Order: sequence, then structure tokens, then C-alpha cells
Amino acid sequence: LSSNEPYEFRKGGTSHYLALHDMVLNDGELRIDGLPRQHTRNLRDTITFVPKGCAIEGWCAPVERANSFTVLYFDPEDVREDLGAKYAQRDISPFAYSRDPQLRLTLSKLEAVLRRPEVDELHAEGICLLASLEVFGAMADPGGRLSDRQLNLVIDFIEANLQHGIGLAELAGVAGLSRFHFSRAFKATTGTSPHAFVQKRKIERACSMLADSDLPIEAIAAAVGFKGASQFRRVFGEIVGLSPVQYRRYRG
Repeated sequence: LSSNEPYEFRKGGTSHYLALHDMVLNDGELRIDGLPRQHTRNLRDTITFVPKGCAIEGWCAPVERANSFTVLYFDPEDVREDLGAKYAQRDISPFAYSRDPQLRLTLSKLEAVLRRPEVDELHAEGICLLASLEVFGAMADPGGRLSDRQLNLVIDFIEANLQHGIGLAELAGVAGLSRFHFSRAFKATTGTSPHAFVQKRKIERACSMLADSDLPIEAIAAAVGFKGASQFRRVFGEIVGLSPVQYRRYRG
């Protein structure tokens, strides 16, 4: 929040609403259709979910601290496409200020990704999908594997587009699956998530370029699809254990 001044809020409409709170209040009230009025003041690490068509309103007076919250809006049609009608048509009830540790961990990961100077859209999209799975109770649904043809098509697409931003929807489209079923099938087939696989391939190509060319680090970062050299150096260090400069010297 940019200010700790008291404020009112109201939300309704055609989207599902999911929020992770890191707030402490002097006072406040939350009203959600179908739930008792809430007057909780310590909202740190709590989660609120409001399905479409359910009204949420209230007011709060934050204490003097760095208060914040992260909000996701889910389009019900996207949920239906990703998870299947048997999940999207479930009667999902709202909840307020829950302390679900698994969902909190997922939303905290998303918050960390969004706070980075260069947002990895594939990573963020994958975490958003995971959050929707946890909210809609789809985690226990068994998933199949990609066929050899599907896997080869996806890998060929990744190799041809490493220098561009690759979205989860694009990869799922290549395989002819929803994002939900593709993510589960890809991990079941390869043992890793689509995001981790793409990052690894980017770094492998960067390693070849570092060893076989004198291109500047910034040029290599752009050539393998990173938004900036700082993001490239961070991911390179996480995967290789060396900085790009150290790796080039080592290989030289």
C-alpha cells in the first residue's frame, strides 16, 4: 500500500478473487456474501477467496508499517478450460483470512517473482495455474504423459523460440492440451516443470555461446531470451553455480 490512511473497498463481478494479505490493522471490517462479518486485525500470511458473483466490501485502518497484499483474478472461463468442467462448475464457497500454509507458500512464490525487476512470465503463469489448482481442489486428479510426438513438438517449439518469451498457453497449444493438463503431463513425462525445462535449455545454449564466441554477456542474455543481463546472471548462477564470466574463463 502506498499509504496507511483508512480506506474502503468493494468488489463484485464476473471473476474469482484470491488475495494474500500481509497487513496489520488498527481496526476494520470485511463483509463477504455468505460469511459472518470479519474484524480480524492481524492479517499477516492470511488468504481470502471470493468466487464470481459473490460481493466483498468493507473498510480498514492499517497500522504504521509496510502493509501489502497480492491479488489474483481468475476468469471462470479460463478455469473451465484449464481444469475441466467438473472442477470449474463446482460450487466453490468463499473463505476469509484463511491460514492455508500450502496456498500461502504458492502465493508467496508468485509475489517474489512479481517483485523482481524482470518478471519471468512463464514462471508467473505456472504459479498462477498452481494456485488455481489448489483453490479448486484439482491437485489429486491423476494426469497422463505426453506422447512422443507431443513431446517432440513441444521441444522443437522451445528450441526454435528460446530467444522469445515463451508462454504456457503457447506450449499447451503445441501439444493440443489445456494449460492444466499440459503442465501435469509435461512434468510426468520429463520430471520437471515447463518453466524449469525452458530455463535449463536457455542456460545450456548460453553456455555454448560463452564457450564458442566472444559476444558480450548482454548480447548472449538477449539471444537466449532473457529480459536483461541481471536476470540472466541470476538464473545462470542458480543453474551452473558460476557467473557467466567465471564460466567463460573456466572454459577458456
